[in-house]
Amino acid sequence: MGLGVVSWWWLAVLATAVFWAVLVPGMPTPGYRIRMALAPAAMAVFGVGGYFAKHMDLAAVLAMYSFAVVSIPLGMIGHRGKFARRLMEAERRGESEDDTWPPAMMAQVFVSLVVCGVAAIWITR
Repeated sequence: MGLGVVSWWWLAVLATAVFWAVLVPGMPTPGYRIRMALAPAAMAVFGVGGYFAKHMDLAAVLAMYSFAVVSIPLGMIGHRGKFARRLMEAERRGESEDDTWPPAMMAQVFVSLVVCGVAAIWITR
């Protein structure tokens, strides 16, 4: 029961496209856009590691990747503009980017990650 590997591949591609479409254009500089565009590849490395190291089912790995990739844009809905402004202010002042996440966005991303994580676990069980 559940979706097959081919369906999860398509959903992973769709999730990555959503991530890129929502987050990359909203970044304030080319450097931030490049880093944001590479974020799904970093997440995929963890999936590949789980697949080979833990001998996980490929459909489960793709499901977890898809939910993880979609959870970030969902968590940033309504906060991208403020986040981009805070990134630019921190860069202008030469400060660390660590404190640029608005508290409301951080809470929303956390809730999104939890909800998507629970959904991934529920779907792949």
